Amino acid sequence: MLTDPDSLAVPGPHRIALHGYPRLVESFGRAARSGRVGHAYLLAGPPGVGKCQAARFFAQAILCGAEPAERRPCGHCRSCRLAAEDGLADLRRVDPPLKVEAVRALQSELALAPVEGGRRVALLPEIELASPSAANSLLKTLEEPPAQAILLLTSAQLSAVLPTIRSRCQVLQMSPIPTERVAQLLIEAHGLAPDRAELLGRLSGGRLGWALAALQDPSLLEARQLWLDGLGALLAEGRVARFERAEALAREAAELPVGLAIWMGWWRDLLLLLHGVEAPLINRDRLDGLRRAAGRYGVPEAMAVLRSIEEALRRLEANTNPRLTLEVLFLELPS
Repeated sequence: MLTDPDSLAVPGPHRIALHGYPRLVESFGRAARSGRVGHAYLLAGPPGVGKCQAARFFAQAILCGAEPAERRPCGHCRSCRLAAEDGLADLRRVDPPLKVEAVRALQSELALAPVEGGRRVALLPEIELASPSAANSLLKTLEEPPAQAILLLTSAQLSAVLPTIRSRCQVLQMSPIPTERVAQLLIEAHGLAPDRAELLGRLSGGRLGWALAALQDPSLLEARQLWLDGLGALLAEGRVARFERAEALAREAAELPVGLAIWMGWWRDLLLLLHGVEAPLINRDRLDGLRRAAGRYGVPEAMAVLRSIEEALRRLEANTNPRLTLEVLFLELPS
């Protein structure tokens, strides 16, 4: 079983992102080594859980030319190295959102004989963002795939993927792993201080890919601070200011699910605090503010806000107008 960080042939610091999924890693490796690979896979799970790393690992296992086959993916051969850098002719990654023109170009490529190995592999991340015409065009390839073609799709919102696409793929769910495991891996692989690793583990919600990204990109933690600061300001504002804030945030609609999830974590922490529980708090670095809020709000208010945020997230997933969704949510927040 490939569980050593150095044996996972994925780019740079993200090579440990699959440690929480040893069965998935072993399944991919076994399928690639045996040659019994399906024509299409759909990896589903929350943002930052490691779906793209898993898809790339599978692609490398499929395209690796190491002998004996038990060594695949070796992580060191030419195919593995080029695949890690999107430099392999037989591996094509199509950036989201998927457009119909890109699908047509991909279909032409997949119909060609492989350049170096026996397969052509396409990586299609965030397939739920595909335009309707692109999704319908891709469906034709999924229904009648070229014999040498393998499609690896990912999605953070499985319900938003066309049922006809889902039904033609092997769907693999990737769920968050325990936050303690995330912290442990960050300490072992990156030598992180325990308190720093614990914070990233809690904030990740068990999404190791997110924790690794936050480790390399401070802007992710900065964005969290901005969203939490914005929540504090929002609770102190009146109706007019809340409408103005809704209009401003709606312009960044793509960021809303992440921001609202951050707010949900804060209100869940508040609910725990109101019940006298501090140990599993996510936002322990905001404990003073949470304690002040606990003296201001009660359990019914916290529960009502959590329900309102959940409803807002459902509306956004259903493509409801972002500004209207935020206006409704903000009017339901306590003052």
